[in-house]
Amino acid sequence: MKAHARPIFTPTNLNHNLLNRLRENDNALVRIIFSSRDLGCRGVPMLAEVLRSNNKLEALDLSSNSIGPSGAYFVGLLLQRQSMIPRGMTHSVGGVKTLILSDNNLRDAGVRLMAQALEGSIVECLWIDGNCITAKGLAALAESLQRNSNLRRLHIHHNWFQSLSPLITCMFNKQNLGSVADSNHTLKHVFLNCGYSYEWKELETLLTINRKGRLEARRQKLALYLGANPVLLLQLGLDPKLLPLLLAVLTLTDSISSVFRVVRDLPSEILFLTGIHTKSHAANEFMDAFLYSSS
Repeated sequence: MKAHARPIFTPTNLNHNLLNRLRENDNALVRIIFSSRDLGCRGVPMLAEVLRSNNKLEALDLSSNSIGPSGAYFVGLLLQRQSMIPRGMTHSVGGVKTLILSDNNLRDAGVRLMAQALEGSIVECLWIDGNCITAKGLAALAESLQRNSNLRRLHIHHNWFQSLSPLITCMFNKQNLGSVADSNHTLKHVFLNCGYSYEWKELETLLTINRKGRLEARRQKLALYLGANPVLLLQLGLDPKLLPLLLAVLTLTDSISSVFRVVRDLPSEILFLTGIHTKSHAANEFMDAFLYSSS
């Protein structure tokens, strides 16, 4: 059966009727276009307040409303509230997944105010085009995205930063083995204006890897890192032929202690291939090398 298109509501102003409908979780209000309505920084607090308990609204367009950094603060509060998981629930029950904030003069201050909220946000598509964002704002955004696993599409056209380096680093942080594993593996599409030459190619390569899914993206980046740092394999005491096994362990492991337990419990046949004949020796060698690579 063909699904019905979700309705789009385009109110002319932020009236009491609309606020009450949002407060009462009106099923008909799923997507709202509130672009160019002169909302300003005063209207955003009211909107954020009524949406704090709303889980029906999925898409919100607040573009061209001059909300500025102060308005961004209240948008951040909304994102924080919607990212909180109710007691007894294993995931968020709903909320704004598509958020359009283009042309709102957010500037770096506004991005920084929203950055922490974005870390655990349920937003999947974010538009912040034309907001006078410089390298500092992009760095704050990228830092938050390194701890975000929900955002899939990011629109950042017509801003003031000159380099894509913060975004590249957040998706492939090559500081050490642990930072590679903890990079962003879920951002799949970035939309921006042309002119970034070689950096765009590197960014697109990482986005292509992320489109393969979180676990596969994590595995491929770990493989790239180990391939560029072959001395780590020697430090780990492993034969290069066992690289697929090592990648499998690292891909599915979230902590160093977990890696320690996995290596400690490796079958003797695999340990014999590495030339390390005792499990305790193998575990100690692996742990020492992992800690060294993470220092």
